[in-house]
Amino acid sequence: MEPSELPTPEAIRRALEEFWAETLEVAATPDGLSLAIPLCYPDGWQILLDLHPLTPGVVRLSDSGRTLHGLAGGGQNIEAVRIKELLIERAEAFHIQRDGWELYRDARLPLAGMDIHLFAEGLADISRLCNLYEATPKTRNVVRETVERVFQERAIPVQQGIRLDGKLEKHIQVDYFARMNRPIAMEVISRRDNITPFMEQWGFRWRDLCDLTPNLLPAMIFDPAVSELDETALSIGNSVCELFCAYDETNRINAFLESAGR
Repeated sequence: MEPSELPTPEAIRRALEEFWAETLEVAATPDGLSLAIPLCYPDGWQILLDLHPLTPGVVRLSDSGRTLHGLAGGGQNIEAVRIKELLIERAEAFHIQRDGWELYRDARLPLAGMDIHLFAEGLADISRLCNLYEATPKTRNVVRETVERVFQERAIPVQQGIRLDGKLEKHIQVDYFARMNRPIAMEVISRRDNITPFMEQWGFRWRDLCDLTPNLLPAMIFDPAVSELDETALSIGNSVCELFCAYDETNRINAFLESAGR
């Protein structure tokens, strides 16, 4: 190609700016803003970010759990030693922090475009761990597969990793949320140990959420082969949840969803 046939720098800049303008989407949400970034996960889905105020002059960019949910849902064992090491390395490189499933980065106002771009790049980089071979067998999350199948069979639209406000605590993230006649908030118990402190924390969260939204139906699903629930944990779950059961009790899950739709 002759030099004269090359596009001008201005033409290249215009092409990229047009691509960004066509692909970037920013929409208001009850908690802040939702951003669709011109970057994709390995499965081709566009990267979505949530932005909400944290403190005066500081905002939080969050993936609302989408990245790690995607890895786990694809069969990657994100708790395997080597995967956890690589996850920590990538998070540190892009100044990303983790809280359970959520990956986030706090930034000061006025917000710099670089902050948004590097956070999205970091999520894309972390999502590529799905292609890494790990000697530890990848795990199927049968609890989530079962829950999601039941929602699909009943044709119930469900949101994953959504944040809800309680009366005292704000931005409580739940695994599944369905807007029905009585809205459903559902959490999957995926940990093996320290269950009682976890349940104590969720006991407060469920009551706090119901104080603000009295018709909310809290639910928690677990795998009895993985999570060892003592009497205290079981008592908390049964007292604060409308449904607290093992994942294979699909009759109870279906009955719960049917009652929520009435």
